[in-house]
Amino acid sequence: MVPIKVGFLGLSKSGWAPGAHLPYLQASPDYEVVAICNSSVESSKEAIKLYKLPESTKAYGDPEELAKDPEIDLVVCSVRVDRHLATISPSLKAGKDVYVEWPLGKSLAEAKELLKLKNEGGVKKAVVGLQARQAPLIKKVKELIEEGRIGEVYSSTWIGQGSVGGESTGPAYEYLSQREVGGNMATIHFGHAIDFVQNVLGYGFQGQPKSVLANRRRFQKLVGNDGKVIEEKHKKTADDTIFLTGTLSSGIPLSFSLRGGKPFPGQPGMQWDIHGEKGTIRVTSPSPFVQIGFEGMKIEVQDGEGEKAEVVEVNGDEFDGYRHPARNVARVYKAFKEGAINCTFEDAVERHALIERMYRENGIQE
Repeated sequence: MVPIKVGFLGLSKSGWAPGAHLPYLQASPDYEVVAICNSSVESSKEAIKLYKLPESTKAYGDPEELAKDPEIDLVVCSVRVDRHLATISPSLKAGKDVYVEWPLGKSLAEAKELLKLKNEGGVKKAVVGLQARQAPLIKKVKELIEEGRIGEVYSSTWIGQGSVGGESTGPAYEYLSQREVGGNMATIHFGHAIDFVQNVLGYGFQGQPKSVLANRRRFQKLVGNDGKVIEEKHKKTADDTIFLTGTLSSGIPLSFSLRGGKPFPGQPGMQWDIHGEKGTIRVTSPSPFVQIGFEGMKIEVQDGEGEKAEVVEVNGDEFDGYRHPARNVARVYKAFKEGAINCTFEDAVERHALIERMYRENGIQE
């Protein structure tokens, strides 16, 4: 079968793309990377050489040129979120299939514009990278609820620490501390987490949920890769405190709490309890980033109000041999090849709308 030919926007020397996207794209017979578009042709050529892509791989420095390439079936966008609109728009206008990382845009307005361009361009398949939906952990929790393991779900409580937004940050992740960039703890960390929670318990809310968004730590230390402090008081504008309470459309009351910084010593980075008539499901993880995945993620079930809990096995699959960042992304690509869309642009706009309402409720301009 002819592989899907991929044009990649943003395959740089480091960052998310090489560790999350490239392993499956290079290993699978279903895909072939035929073009790279970085900030310059030279940068694209360097990436082609660095990742040992075929010499026939085309090097572009302009997203418009990538979009014009008739050989490309799928354009993958893995640039920083404030560059999504400019870089992926030409491919949407050209009617290319696309895979865009979450957040879809740096704001609700940009996400809506990209949805509009997708529809006007006649794009047949457009997927957004809220890939925790594909995680075996999440699928197992859904299975436990659907099979009635804890009976009717009465309520759910989610508590996590976002790592970013703590006392220090590095140059590579400094943009996460700037709300105006559009990629921060509210959009990325909260956005991914609330999506997988709702994927299990139900999308939408009965009425408007109540929220608190606050930037309590106004300054951070900016620390270089060598451990030396570059700036003692680097201004931070992104929120580091996020609370949300409301009743999901499924009727389940939800309490959600996310703060910046590292977890308390000896405590998980995420604890998610789902309480039902017959017991409680508890999901714990060293980090709230279920979309990435970590060793030590665990599901436990307490039957009734007993004093013991059972650890539930999560079945592995063919992607367990990959490093964690690549596993759920590979599952998205496999589903895409089979005709299934992990998260549509329409879904993504709904997630953006929730975050925009939270900003508005807290007097923040997105």
